[in-house]
Amino acid sequence: MLPPLLRWAGRLTSVVILAFIVLSATEPAGRPTTSQLVALLFFPVIVGVGLVLAWWREDVGAVVATVGLFGFYVWSFASGGHFARGPWFIVCWSPTLLFAASWSFDRWGHRRKMSHP
Repeated sequence: MLPPLLRWAGRLTSVVILAFIVLSATEPAGRPTTSQLVALLFFPVIVGVGLVLAWWREDVGAVVATVGLFGFYVWSFASGGHFARGPWFIVCWSPTLLFAASWSFDRWGHRRKMSHP
């Protein structure tokens, strides 16, 4: 019962987050620098791809989104000498935790059923 609840919570929150990202991207801003384009590749592009992939493959989507967030923070530090500030990057990544938990509980429960006939 818990994995489907976590899965659907991840899906619903990912739709809200992706809608927020898309709406934020439509705000007119100046032309991004090369450094900003690299950061944008990691977040929101790779994180967003991970959230979408997680709808079908929770494990793969969670890994892709986590790699995107990690890459974003590494690039932020490498290019600016400090990590990106504010909670919103983690908040936008947070559905990944729900997908990963759903996958983990589902897999753990499946293994448990297999070992106890």
